[in-house]
Amino acid sequence: MNSALSSKRLQIIDHRSPAAPKSPHASAAISQSLEELNWIPRPKLLALRRLGIETVEDVLTHFPRRHEDRAEFPQFPRDESEVPVCLCGEVIKTSLRRFGGWKKIFEATLQESKATALSEPLVCRWFNLHYVQKMIMTGQRLVVFGKPRLRGKRICMDHPEFEIIENDEEISIHFRRITPIYPATEGLSQRALRSIVYRLLNDVAPASAGFEPLLPRALVKAGMTRSTAIRAIHFPSDWQERDSARENLVLSEFFAMQLLIASRRTNASIRMGQAHCGSGVLFDKFVKSLPFELTGAQKKVIEEIRRDLATGHPMNRLLQGDVGSGKTLVAIAAMLLAVEAGYQAAFMAPTQILAEQHYDVLRRWLDPLGVRVGLRTAARQEESGPLPLFDPGSARVSRVGDGVAPSRTFPETDTAVGAQYSRRRLPHFEQPWAIYAVTIGTEKDRCLSPKARTIVLDALRYFHDKRYELFAACVMPNHVHLLLQPWPKENHEKGNVIFWPLKELLHSIKSFAAHEINQLEKKSGSVWKKEQFDRYVRSDRDLKEKFHYILRNPWDSGVAKQNEDYPWIWTQDDEVRNERLFRRDAETSTRDACATRRDEPQIIVGTHALLYESVSFSDLGLVVIDEQHKFGVAQRARLTTREPAPDVLVMTATPIPRTLTMTIYGDLDVSTIDEMPRNRGKIVTAVRDHAKLPEVLAFLRAELERGRQVYVIYPLIDESEKLDVKAATAEYALWQERLRPFRCELLHGRIAPVEKHQIMERFRRGETNALISTTVLEVGVDVANATVMLVENAERFGLAQLHQLRGRIGRGEHKSYCILLTSAERNEVSAKLAVLERTRNGFEVAEADWELRGPGDLLGTAQSGLPALKIGNLKTDADLMRRARAAALSIFEADPHLEWPENQRFRTLIVEQQGRTFSNVS
Repeated sequence: MNSALSSKRLQIIDHRSPAAPKSPHASAAISQSLEELNWIPRPKLLALRRLGIETVEDVLTHFPRRHEDRAEFPQFPRDESEVPVCLCGEVIKTSLRRFGGWKKIFEATLQESKATALSEPLVCRWFNLHYVQKMIMTGQRLVVFGKPRLRGKRICMDHPEFEIIENDEEISIHFRRITPIYPATEGLSQRALRSIVYRLLNDVAPASAGFEPLLPRALVKAGMTRSTAIRAIHFPSDWQERDSARENLVLSEFFAMQLLIASRRTNASIRMGQAHCGSGVLFDKFVKSLPFELTGAQKKVIEEIRRDLATGHPMNRLLQGDVGSGKTLVAIAAMLLAVEAGYQAAFMAPTQILAEQHYDVLRRWLDPLGVRVGLRTAARQEESGPLPLFDPGSARVSRVGDGVAPSRTFPETDTAVGAQYSRRRLPHFEQPWAIYAVTIGTEKDRCLSPKARTIVLDALRYFHDKRYELFAACVMPNHVHLLLQPWPKENHEKGNVIFWPLKELLHSIKSFAAHEINQLEKKSGSVWKKEQFDRYVRSDRDLKEKFHYILRNPWDSGVAKQNEDYPWIWTQDDEVRNERLFRRDAETSTRDACATRRDEPQIIVGTHALLYESVSFSDLGLVVIDEQHKFGVAQRARLTTREPAPDVLVMTATPIPRTLTMTIYGDLDVSTIDEMPRNRGKIVTAVRDHAKLPEVLAFLRAELERGRQVYVIYPLIDESEKLDVKAATAEYALWQERLRPFRCELLHGRIAPVEKHQIMERFRRGETNALISTTVLEVGVDVANATVMLVENAERFGLAQLHQLRGRIGRGEHKSYCILLTSAERNEVSAKLAVLERTRNGFEVAEADWELRGPGDLLGTAQSGLPALKIGNLKTDADLMRRARAAALSIFEADPHLEWPENQRFRTLIVEQQGRTFSNVS
């Protein structure tokens, strides 16, 4: 029966579908560009491109977000419902009503097809959507989807999804069947998108390349091939077939993800590292000097880390624990073990405030042990000496024309000859860690002389490893191609990373080069046109193709003859080669090097400056990354790809649901501190309406009179015209009046780093009584005497963020209070804030956040470096994830290099290049 079903599904057309396919034979290849298909109108191509759909495969893997049963519709409801329903009826009346001046309500009254005297009409309403009234007319048949609500005596649907049913030759695609509903966009209706999918399914041969099975046999149900599953997910014959198809496709997606994770784990296990574990004498001295005892959970985790440090394989471990559970102490223990073994350690924090606090804590605890600690942030450098951290040795920018041939990172056979790219304006919205292909043309096709081209190339390389990573560049006579990835510039007040804007980077390059060129050629005026960018590099294939296009451009365009050298091309290989030559020629005595080593810090604490500025690590053995979810995977990869590889410990105070530990952090070993220290004060959390502010103020003053300190947290720095939300700067003067004579100070992300440090020092010393702040102190701030936190507009914050903020109090022995002020009355807001009233356990808060928000971007999954999920759901499909993980691990345990014939097809799911996973980059 399964085989019969499979063969029947090869053609979508069935007895319910009288419409014939547009072509009698398969005419489209799965990898074919949609632009090559002359039957798709250009406006539709542009709309599809906005959805990221450019090939036939993109269309077929643009899966429905839901399905509607249009074979049989229920009767119109007589009562309201919380569950959305799909209904069909005829429009018997339309009306347009105005209210509040310019506001409009468009109403369409629907009657069911077999109406009786007792049937109730359904009123569909749209507010201020002018285009809807132009689409819907009396006499049309509509399918609507939404929640029915009782409004007076009428049953209404507000802003329902709708589709007009037209009696044409394609009606069988859209009606009288289980119908797919897709993620769509402006200019591309459900009907048009569904017709395109339907036709392509009939034009693509079931056995064509790209439909190969992506699952091991153990995960495949009988008769459900990938081709069958893709066809059935779009146009299933029944709900059971839809569910079987979805299971197959979700397993394929999860298996690809788990295969990449298993590959990373396997590669990490075979990489050669060094043992970075001392005897423990220094660690024992440190523990004995503590005024408290380690918890059982801390001892267990330290022992796990000690075992990792003692092996010859690089440690790659995630340490998770609740706010205040003592993760920093565990990190110090790990760093002391590495220092005792003769290695250096780096401790990286996401914000300057947190880095400086770690530095002060480490100095206080480790100075008596004779351990040298240094600080590196954008504003403070407590130790002298150059610091090239992750690329040791003196940097030298090589000049073109020095006899070094252009590098070739990829094999010549893979070159995408003649690749053409669209030219567009710079994007309005720039994504973190995005890679851009950019073209800058000269004004009026001005021809750049050889010396001018050298100036441009030097300008591009000058900012490499400072403001961006440059993958490849080519300076042509009248234009420049470059492939770059902007780097972090600073931290936002919420602790988030702000990246160098692409526009600012290109302006710096152009103005620097133009000034030098005009001086050289004794000219004036503009040198460059407005730059154009292709688009984000969306995949490994994209990156590779653009890389080749740039490197081949002089020869493919005829500017350089074949076998002729073109010196104005640059890749990272050229820089590395020249640095090696420079270091080999430098004469530095061993005695001087040893003398320098004795003076340098053994532990360096810092922010992103450790990644991108010069830091001198003679022998880096351990890297600790605090609040690691605020760093991109590309940054983590920067640390772990060194040779010999350092041990890496990443820490988070945002506990992670188990499903995510199997995915985003599946390549890490996980340690958990699930026990709190005994000396922590109790925290009482209370949600209060803003009308209770006078009572809250009286309580705050009482606590201040008892000698305690207070945090007042706001979601914004400045007031916004668009948001009815309070802001720190606007309310600061008000708090000074409210709490007089107690001293208040203002803290936010735009305050200069030096002043920010001084404000925090005054608060730590008790000179300041109340700190009016934004979320800049979300992580790491530790003042034991601060016992009260008031959060204004608490509904504007996420659960995890509120839990992090709450962790700034209760750091000492005194009872603490977290007051969440809100004026929102929505049920979902009450449910969210009630979680914090109910529990202090971060793991319970994380699970509640998972339930309320879903898997979307709980911990920045976009930065995980893993394949994007098109159909799988990390939350609801956890069982399928476990099955996929077990299958991937069993394959790699038996066949680590995927050499067996049945496993070789899985190699395409893993893209590796010279030890660096491109997924980590893009």
